[in-house]
Amino acid sequence: MSVTINTNSAATIAKNNLNNSNTMLQKSLNRLSSGLRITAPSDDAGGLAVSMKLSAAIKRTDAVNTNLMNAQSFLQTQDGAFQSAGKVLDRMSELRTMAQDITKNTSDVENYSKEFIELQRQLNQMRHEKFNGISAFATSSSSAVNTP
Repeated sequence: MSVTINTNSAATIAKNNLNNSNTMLQKSLNRLSSGLRITAPSDDAGGLAVSMKLSAAIKRTDAVNTNLMNAQSFLQTQDGAFQSAGKVLDRMSELRTMAQDITKNTSDVENYSKEFIELQRQLNQMRHEKFNGISAFATSSSSAVNTP
């Protein structure tokens, strides 16, 4: 007894075409919904490699930009401290000049001296200013910028 199986070749071809159409439709929907031209490495391997390279370059550039903004903030902090130090030094100079005035009595000169000493202390404290834990006025090379 022999068994005969008849296949409908047109139906098989139609099924394969339907499967291919569904696969392509799924890829198109993925691209449309994500807004990306490349949604899988198989779409365009070369384009994906270029895209990954550009993405890495953009991330590095963003990191450099962040570093530059931090450096700018650091310099602005230093500038503010230098301006304050300049004002303190101006006042110290003014006090010295006033203390040398022969018309001032001993009490006045003593008060000028006390203020002068306090201003010296303030200048000494400015020397130890820190920005995010880093000395704003480093005096040694150990606080130089290190690279990883």
